Order: sequence, then C-alpha cells, then structure tokens
Amino acid sequence: MALGEIEKKHGKLTTKRVKKRTFVGMDIEFMENGKVKITLEDYIKECINDLKDDVEGTAATPADKGLFEINEYSPKLSKEKHENFHSIVAKLLFVSKRARLDIGLTIAFLCTRVSRSTEEDWKKLLTLLKYLQGTTNLPE
Repeated sequence: MALGEIEKKHGKLTTKRVKKRTFVGMDIEFMENGKVKITLEDYIKECINDLKDDVEGTAATPADKGLFEINEYSPKLSKEKHENFHSIVAKLLFVSKRARLDIGLTIAFLCTRVSRSTEEDWKKLLTLLKYLQGTTNLPE
C-alpha cells in the first residue's frame, strides 16, 4: 500500500526516512545497494549474558556432531536451569527466524527438548551460545 493511499484513508501523515532503525529488537539498516541488513546483536548478547558464567570461549559451528543423539540416562535439569533453558531457546528461536538462519537447525532440535531438558541438552545450548558469542554481529 502506497503512502498516498494510506493518507487518503487516515489523513496527512508525518514520515521520516532513516538509514538505521531498531524495531522489535531487530537492528534494520537500509544499504546503499538497495538491500536490507538485519541483525539482533543486542538481543543475542542478552541471551549470552543470561548464562555468562557458563559461556566461555567460542565454537566454530552452532552444534557438535552429536546434536541429534539423545542420552536417555542424562540427568534432568534443575527447575531453575530448565526455566533458563526454555527461555533462552525461545529467544533464540525468534533470532533464528528473523536474522540468523545459520542457527535454525540447532534451535529446531533444542525446541523439541524444552519439555524434558537434560544436562546433555544444556551442553548443546552452551555450544550454540559459544558459537553466537564468536559471531554476534554476523548478519544474514
């Protein structure tokens, strides 16, 4: 819908065109070549800071090769860790759908584990956070 059509229906509007805008946690930058760069750098840093004591260093990939392996004997997470796990996975699901397609597979798997998260799943989440720590400002 063009601005003129909107103004016909709602009256005169004041508009402001900017190169950079933050909207719903997304940093949106309009590039000179007509492309749009979307990052969620602050949002990712918030997820990492939620577990800053456990996230040390970086990882080369979002997941290790055993991502889809489930150890039935791995201890269940404590209530507090389980809530943190669920919260961070939900936040990173938003990130994966908006700006970081590279973490999509790992997040898809971790989403299947939120109702019965274990220590093994916690380690997988930490690997993902280490990867994000090393690639925080990577745009898609």
